[in-house]
Amino acid sequence: MEVHRCRFVDYIPSAINALAFAPNTTRPVMACGRANGDIEVWNPKNDWTLEKIIPGGKNTSVETLAWAHQTTLTEEDDFWDSEKEKQVAIKKLVKASPRLFSAGLNAVVTEWDLATLKPKRSVDSHGGAVWCMATNHANTILAVGCEDGCVRLFDIADGELTFIRSFDKQKTRILSLAWSEDDITMVTGSANSSIYKWDVELGRVVSRMTVDRVSGEDTLVWSVKILAGGNIVSGDSLGHVKFWDGTTSTMIQSFNSHGADVLCLAVGRDGNTVFSSGVDRKCNQYRLVDQPAPKKSGKNGKNGTINGKTEMITKWIVAGSRRFHSHDVRALALDESRNVDALVSGGVDVSMVVCPAAQFPDINQRRIPHVPQRPVVSISKSKRLMLCRQTHGVKVWRLGKSASPTQSFSEFEIGAHMDLIEPQQAILEMNFKDDHNLTASALSEDGHWIAVADIEEVKLFRVDENPSQPGQFVVKKQKSFPGVRGTGAHSLTFTPDSTRLVVASTDSHVVIMDIAQWEAGNFDILRRFGHHRGAGGKEDESMDVDGDEDVVGGKGQIETIISMTVSADGQWLATGDLKNRIFVFNLDTLQHHATLPTFDAPLTALHFHPYSPTLAVPTASNVFYLFNVETRRLTDWSREYSSDKHFPTKFLGLKDKIQGIAFNPARKNTLLVWGANYICNVDLDQGVGDRNAILNVGKRKRVDRAQDQIRKQQQERRMKKYAALGIAPMPELETGNAVVVLQGKKGRKVLTTTTKALQQEEKEEEHNFQLLHKFQPLMFVDFVGDNSLVVVELPFIKILSSLPPSYYRASYGT
Repeated sequence: MEVHRCRFVDYIPSAINALAFAPNTTRPVMACGRANGDIEVWNPKNDWTLEKIIPGGKNTSVETLAWAHQTTLTEEDDFWDSEKEKQVAIKKLVKASPRLFSAGLNAVVTEWDLATLKPKRSVDSHGGAVWCMATNHANTILAVGCEDGCVRLFDIADGELTFIRSFDKQKTRILSLAWSEDDITMVTGSANSSIYKWDVELGRVVSRMTVDRVSGEDTLVWSVKILAGGNIVSGDSLGHVKFWDGTTSTMIQSFNSHGADVLCLAVGRDGNTVFSSGVDRKCNQYRLVDQPAPKKSGKNGKNGTINGKTEMITKWIVAGSRRFHSHDVRALALDESRNVDALVSGGVDVSMVVCPAAQFPDINQRRIPHVPQRPVVSISKSKRLMLCRQTHGVKVWRLGKSASPTQSFSEFEIGAHMDLIEPQQAILEMNFKDDHNLTASALSEDGHWIAVADIEEVKLFRVDENPSQPGQFVVKKQKSFPGVRGTGAHSLTFTPDSTRLVVASTDSHVVIMDIAQWEAGNFDILRRFGHHRGAGGKEDESMDVDGDEDVVGGKGQIETIISMTVSADGQWLATGDLKNRIFVFNLDTLQHHATLPTFDAPLTALHFHPYSPTLAVPTASNVFYLFNVETRRLTDWSREYSSDKHFPTKFLGLKDKIQGIAFNPARKNTLLVWGANYICNVDLDQGVGDRNAILNVGKRKRVDRAQDQIRKQQQERRMKKYAALGIAPMPELETGNAVVVLQGKKGRKVLTTTTKALQQEEKEEEHNFQLLHKFQPLMFVDFVGDNSLVVVELPFIKILSSLPPSYYRASYGT
């Protein structure tokens, strides 16, 4: 097989600035804010699944995030006519989705619509850049710390986002803040070496705590938290982690456990555990433990004993330390609930690291792959073109060509390099001046159309080669292209004949647009489907799977469309959303055709087989399903094997989710399943094989060689044993039965033996799922022709080369 290993794609992920878990009163979910303004929403279920990406924009770096989930009523008891009506209102609050807020250096506090991924409400901070933000424990008030040294409160109760009032102004910016458990007091960390304790009702400083200073320079208090018992913990720019008495505002303990700035803290729910990290990349854990009291001095002292018993005191200790990152750690998030139990960290090195909080630092961490969880690459197979989407632009390459092989691919050694007669070439780059980051892009099969979208609009461009200058391209924006009523898109794709554009809009409509009449400036909307908004999906249109019908839909069930694909013949369109609803549409008749059943695990992609109406649906549990959309049934192979009870355990245990499926046109009954760090070949003409088999091809070969060596050694030992017993070597021993005559003191003894007993060969196990870990983290995998595979890689060393130098502290002798 010919493999195009593409490492020339210019894609660099953005640094992580903020992490925040939603309150425990709602489902487990975590937000990750990046330096380019994007906010990723992750679900810890199924080993951390990315649900959606809220696009940022220019000058919208996310510095802080906050979730809110109100569960208490703000109205008085006499407001409700009956207790039943009150309980119904409380249940409605509990069932409501959590609200997500973000802020940054653009001085705007934004609430996001988690269905359309658009801003829902925005208010000015009235104080410049926002450095920190937190909701009170009742989730009714949002506090923000501003550049002008003022803390401002916003009312977020009952879906509001309105300014309430400001605290007394300080002469320095507010870098961190935290609410007390009773929401009566607040603590803020400032850039003037001070920690202030505030009375929330009065908006005035109650007490002040001062951290260490060096050479008269101000120390920055980057992070501050209030523990469950009321005590305070702070992290500053000198690398100190300090614990303070919340009542007397005096320092209890101080740790100089970091070599540079402590940028973030995370505290446990019981107040007995604290995590810290920062510029030196070290993640420390502090625990509150009981220790013997120090010995008393004096002649009458009893060395720390009372009535013969050792006196005990509670103290903080450094319980463990790990380094997970290569550069500064800017954010920590902790969720100790039983379903999650995770300490999450992120920073400049763009990767998110998850480790079990309860077993820190003994258990190894898991690094979430730095490649995009949903592909940003699209290709034109016939023209051998590849497009990659950047934050504010797209770039197109023409793939290279290799010399014609002088022998079949089966005769080549694995990993052999083929001579290039044409190297890859960057032929087009487009950058946009829009304020919003791009959310979707697509390249048509004929290579003449490029579509891009953000959350506001969809743009269409015609690409033609300049006849007077071969190799030069002319790009024309189709100004008459109307888009989709002023809305943007979450996903785009062209039909294989390049005459239609399919748009998954931000309002969850699936729109079919005709672009065949582009020369006349006509771009008609052929059909608009609203099934992902809960509209449509009749019961008689559902797909029958094992005799069961399941229709998901209902009024108001609007959800983000995350995946979309068109069949190779252009007849079928399949779309999927975050509610796990998958709809199939007939593009010939422009009608809804079928509704697939929902799965226990979220879907991660959708792909059609190039030669049959078979839809492949991989899920986050690493089980994939194959549906025949014409017969509206699972394929025979999928009916028998598509289950976590049948798939190989090694494959199900892969931490990286399936990100895509590719079909080789030369082998119609095989498919490639790929994730960030693996490619797996599956033969649909075979079963899944031994569930406990070794799937890694290289490891399996090493194990087979070792087993062969063991068998040879065992055979040699048996032959030596027979020789010692007087059994002469016979040619028949190697071919079949042999008669052995033993002459001993008790007379003659005749034995019959077989070579099968002497050379017991283990039955060769059936292997189907063939795993390869040969490639660097994968961004995209697909075939452009028979036995011609395109693999887009993003080595971590490429990202490191683009990052600033990490913290280094010379030690003696180095």
